[in-house]
Amino acid sequence: MRFLRISGLVSLLAFFAPLMVPILAQSYPYNPLPMRYIHQWPIPWYVQSLYIRDNGDIMITTVWPVASVWVLTDVLTDDPKATHIYTFDQVNATTAIAETQPDVFSIIGANQTSLGVGIDGDVGIFELDLRPGNGSYTEGFTVQEIVHMPEAGLCGSFAQLPKEPTTLLVGDTHKGVVWRVDTLKRTYELAAKEDHMHWLPWFITEFGISGVKINNGYLYWTLSYTATIWRIAISDDGFPLPNAKPEEVKWIRSVFMDNFEFASRDHATIFAALNADNRLLAIAPDGTPTYVAGTPDEMILTGPVSPAFGKVKGDTNTVYVATGGALLNPVNGSMIEGGRIVAIDTTPFFESYLPGQLDLGDELR
Repeated sequence: MRFLRISGLVSLLAFFAPLMVPILAQSYPYNPLPMRYIHQWPIPWYVQSLYIRDNGDIMITTVWPVASVWVLTDVLTDDPKATHIYTFDQVNATTAIAETQPDVFSIIGANQTSLGVGIDGDVGIFELDLRPGNGSYTEGFTVQEIVHMPEAGLCGSFAQLPKEPTTLLVGDTHKGVVWRVDTLKRTYELAAKEDHMHWLPWFITEFGISGVKINNGYLYWTLSYTATIWRIAISDDGFPLPNAKPEEVKWIRSVFMDNFEFASRDHATIFAALNADNRLLAIAPDGTPTYVAGTPDEMILTGPVSPAFGKVKGDTNTVYVATGGALLNPVNGSMIEGGRIVAIDTTPFFESYLPGQLDLGDELR
C-alpha cells in the first residue's frame, strides 16, 4: 500500500519520472515464472492484503473504494469463486488479515481521507468470527472492533507471534513504530520504536515501516521509499532483545518496495512486491536479487502489494500476489486495471535458477 493523494498523482509521477530511468536501467536478471490469474475486481478496486488458510481458501481485504473482506475458494481448480463476506461502515480501509484462532480472523481497520491518507487515532483491530455460522462465509458470522488504538496512526501490516498467534505485532506506517496487540485480552502496547522504522523528511508521503514479518527470531520490515528490508532480534513475546539493534538485510534498486514474504520451501528466500515497478522480486539467501514476474511497462503484474505462499499439499511453492491495479502509478502513465489475485509457481526458481545455492539451515543475512 502506498500513502498517496489521488489529487497529487500527476505531480508525484512527474517527480518520479527522472528517478525511475536510472533505477530501471540498472535492472537485475529477469527469469519470469509461470503465472495464472485467479480473480480480478473491476476498476477502481485496490486489493491490499491476503491470507492463505490451511484449507487453501484465500482471505482478502481491500482499501478502495471500500473496506471489505472477500474469500476465494476452489483456488486450485479452473473455476475459482470469489465471495464477498463483509463491507465495513465503521472504517473505509482494511489493510491486513490473519486467522488467529480456527475460524476467527483479526483485521486492521482504519479511516482514510483519500486512498492511503489515514487519520491518526482512527484505527483498530476488528474480529471476523465465523464460528456462530459454523464456518460459513455467508451467514451467521459476527464482526466487531475488539481493540481500538487511539495512539496509532494508519497501520498497514501485522505479524502473528509464532508461539502465540493470537498476539500481533502491528506496523504503524505513520508513527514509525510497532504495536503489540493481544487479541484475547483486547489490549495493545508499544513493542518497538527503532531506527529505520520512521519515515524520513525527504519521503514523498509520511510512510514508514511496512511489510512486517517474523522469521527465525527476528522481526523484519520494509522501509518502502528506501526499498530496504530491515530486521531486529526479538523475544518470544515480541519485544526487541536487550541491546539489539536494527540490521540492514537488503537494499534494492526500486522506487518503492511494498510487502514481502519468506518462501515456504526454505524460510530464507524473500519474495518482495515492488509496487511502483510492477514487479515481483526474489532475493536468494546469499542476497542475489532476481525479477521473477512483471515488467514496468506492461500489464503483467500491475501494482503488486502483498505476496503469500500456499499451504495445501502440492501448492506450497505457489506464491499468491494481491495487486492494486497500478491505480497509483499507471503503467506508461495512463494504464490501470482493477486489483487482482495472481498465482506464481516458484518451483522453477528453486530447481533451475538456484541449484546448489540453498542451505536450508542457513537464514538470509
